[in-house]
Amino acid sequence: MERGDADRPFAGDTASFYARYRRSYPAEFLTRLQVFSRGGGGRLLDLGCGTGQLLLQLAPFFAQTVGVDPEPDMLREATRIAREQGLANVEWVKGGSGELQGLKSVLGEFDLVTIGTAFHFMDPHATLCQLQRIAPEGVVAVAYNGRPMWLHADPWARAVRSVLEGRLGQLSGADFTTDALEAAEVTMCDLGYRQVVRWEQTRVEEIDIDFIVGHLLSAISTEQVPAAQRRELAQELSTAIRAIEPSGRVLEEVPVRAVIGHATQDQASE
Repeated sequence: MERGDADRPFAGDTASFYARYRRSYPAEFLTRLQVFSRGGGGRLLDLGCGTGQLLLQLAPFFAQTVGVDPEPDMLREATRIAREQGLANVEWVKGGSGELQGLKSVLGEFDLVTIGTAFHFMDPHATLCQLQRIAPEGVVAVAYNGRPMWLHADPWARAVRSVLEGRLGQLSGADFTTDALEAAEVTMCDLGYRQVVRWEQTRVEEIDIDFIVGHLLSAISTEQVPAAQRRELAQELSTAIRAIEPSGRVLEEVPVRAVIGHATQDQASE
């Protein structure tokens, strides 16, 4: 569902839902990435930044931060949130992973590059190869904050999947987040990234119907479900969840996973 075929799958109210209903990253993960900030003097690039969930959490630890995303509506939301938070060291650039070669002269070089819940939209080899030039002495972290709700085995999640498939057709049983992380790890090793490691933490969160519906709508384009039909979809989801859990509150297991590698090539691979 994250791979909508529309030219702009995150435009319009999808971007608004994304800003409101995508989770923050846990403090432990931010601490793991802080060590690459050069003591607060470093530069951070967040590629596929969306509405800035990861970049805005890391911005206080870096001297300069740049978020790159191809969707203007996502960047508009990110700009608004950064302004509300009073962050002055943030810059937003419209662009995608396929434009990195041309953007290098504009962006400069970075100490840390993050790709949060976006790597499945990118060509692994081409992207990670270009990042070796953009972060020649730096680190690249490919991260995913959670997994698709409809893949959980819980009764409420199966009910959600049934409603979604009634609207969108059969959904894949594959977890694209796991596939993307595996591709990132294999490709980093193939390209000679050094010290490639996995980071993972799993927590259980209590969530409510409002969050479930908003989170799902942040991943559904208006081409898949037009704006005029979203209220009806929200009601269908609410009814299905309450049939399982009348309180409307459920528990979700949320894995936060990352592959982290030093972009400098291993001497043995050069």
